[in-house]
Amino acid sequence: MNERIRQKRKHVRNRILLLLGPLLVVYLAVAVCFSVKSGQAEALLEELLGEEGKTLQGGAGPQTAMIAKVQRAKTEAVTRNEEEEEEEEEAWQDRLPKVDPSLQLPNTVDFAALWEQNEDVYAWITVPGTLVDYPVLQHPTDDEYYLHHTIDHIEGLPGSIYSETINVKDFSDMNTILYGHNMKNDTMFGSLHDYEKAAFFAEHPYVYIHLPERTLLYQIFAAVKFRSVYLPNYLDYEEEGDYTAYVEELKESPGYMNDMVEPSFGNRLLTLHTCIGHDENHRYLVVAVLKGAYEREVDIQ
Repeated sequence: MNERIRQKRKHVRNRILLLLGPLLVVYLAVAVCFSVKSGQAEALLEELLGEEGKTLQGGAGPQTAMIAKVQRAKTEAVTRNEEEEEEEEEAWQDRLPKVDPSLQLPNTVDFAALWEQNEDVYAWITVPGTLVDYPVLQHPTDDEYYLHHTIDHIEGLPGSIYSETINVKDFSDMNTILYGHNMKNDTMFGSLHDYEKAAFFAEHPYVYIHLPERTLLYQIFAAVKFRSVYLPNYLDYEEEGDYTAYVEELKESPGYMNDMVEPSFGNRLLTLHTCIGHDENHRYLVVAVLKGAYEREVDIQ
């Protein structure tokens, strides 16, 4: 878990404890009073909770009333925290470095038309120099759906470029993993194997993720043959030790690394994942680090 998330959760726990602590003390006091003299406890409950307390104690007793009050307070605190988290996640992209105009690729994706075709589309990926220029999808319940279905819900190859529900769709995870088939005609993620050539790796360093409001620019630092593991559960990329272990293992894997790009914990990664022919023991990964963002100039219709 990264420091930002750790501190945020610590703050939330403290808020909940501050909110619930006095209520729990009152609950204990009421319970003691109740065991001594029920009438006094009921009076105290009514004084603390007002008309709500009077109504609740009439049906289930003061203990139940206080428990209900505490539970509501806890629910309200959690709800407020979730709303704050959503606001923070919505704003994180606004704090990214701005991309030099010379590196900006126009975002002309017609998301409105794509959503009419399939509402599961949430981004578009472009890797200049390759054939990778596709919508990115995520099924809400079935992580393997787009492994076997096209954007038009047609079953079979070539499938789609997709992510699993473990990754949020704003690319704020420490490692967002996108999957695509290694097609023989180089469609889907087949042309990622062009990065097996040193010159191509050096000359095509960028990945663009177009979103409805902006574009994210990633710089490739690894294109390697990686042992076949289920990456989402392989490591906890929100933990610094696991994040660093992933980068180090990439460096030790066969392939190419850009030594001038050194991701550090907190830098968001994008992992493009595909197969290697008939080699079931390895997968081909092209991994990039987020460098910045720029706003969309073309209006969404």
